[in-house]
Amino acid sequence: MDKKLAPFELLKTYSGLIHRQPLFITAQLDVESYHLSFLTKQGEKLSDDAEVPKFIEQLPSILPAISERQKALLSLPESWREALLGTDQSEVNFTLDVNGGDAPSTNNNHFSFARHASISKDSKDSNTLLIDIAEFDPKVLTEHLPAWRERHSTLCATNVNERDEFTFCKQHDLDLLQGQFYTLPAANDNQKISPSTQILMELLVKLQEPDVEANELANIINLDISLSYKLLRLINSAFFGLRKEVNSIQQAIVLLGFSKIKTWASLLSLSGVDDKPKELRVVAMTRAKMCSLLAKYYKGQADTFFAAGLFSTLDALMDKPLPSLISNLPLSPELVNALQNHSGAAGRALQDVLNYEKGDWQALDASPLPVEIIARAYLDAINWAKELNSHLQD
Repeated sequence: MDKKLAPFELLKTYSGLIHRQPLFITAQLDVESYHLSFLTKQGEKLSDDAEVPKFIEQLPSILPAISERQKALLSLPESWREALLGTDQSEVNFTLDVNGGDAPSTNNNHFSFARHASISKDSKDSNTLLIDIAEFDPKVLTEHLPAWRERHSTLCATNVNERDEFTFCKQHDLDLLQGQFYTLPAANDNQKISPSTQILMELLVKLQEPDVEANELANIINLDISLSYKLLRLINSAFFGLRKEVNSIQQAIVLLGFSKIKTWASLLSLSGVDDKPKELRVVAMTRAKMCSLLAKYYKGQADTFFAAGLFSTLDALMDKPLPSLISNLPLSPELVNALQNHSGAAGRALQDVLNYEKGDWQALDASPLPVEIIARAYLDAINWAKELNSHLQD
């Protein structure tokens, strides 16, 4: 039966958890590749003799469904590594996390290896060194970085979850970063909102007005030439797959409805913030889609859940506390409670999404939903966001 499944659908048959995290190039915060971790249902490391799933041999074919990069860092058990090394490789490059073990020998130049930084032990058999920022004192890191640099071509900091940790990594010229730092607002309460951000907030306010008429909504969108162009281009793309071309915003409103046009216009507006990592747009899309996929299990409205996921990134995009931002938006009480307190059905779904995104498996275990449902929604959401983002590329 599995042989008939498309590669991505085969990946979704995995019974444990799959977690994807971007690896940023430190200098410009572009995504270099993604780190994929394969875990048990409880979020624990798999045993090194774990049974090899059938999707392993198709990982090179699966990767394009969840990443636009032709490379990936993989954390998986030793038995899986051996099976993967035995497959015929295409143009995909994999870095395998050996996690304390010995790096296997291979003549395949599409594979390289990563090991974890240790003060007491280090070797030269890996191109990449993974440095868990949470495990080391900054002074100790500063002392050991020169020696690590001599032995490894790529230094990758992990668990970079605070702004000061990001600053440290940048000052010390680490090559790659992984963590939640980019999803947090800059801690600067005195920072003034830029004119472009003010215009964006005003647009979001207008788009969220509950009593706006069809002609008014069309006029609001048409006033922003870039937004109207992007919206029509997206609606007419293969992503929507409409049979008939849509030639105006008014026609789009009639065809798709008020709620969907408001949501898509808001998403496109937020994706236009150009002084933030592009990956933040992907996060907004992924959260929005994952929330909407969980809506049926929480018996809620998919559009409201989608908006909760989308607007949950406002603080990081605007570098302002979320409560102060949403207080200026005419959002429904349900949406406000979901965003501020993670309460109500949409708020619980958003909490599930955030817990999965952070890899907080203990908190995720408290969800009323089975972890299998949440994991499946996560994979579908990152696949959906990847496809959407490819249609939004300039």
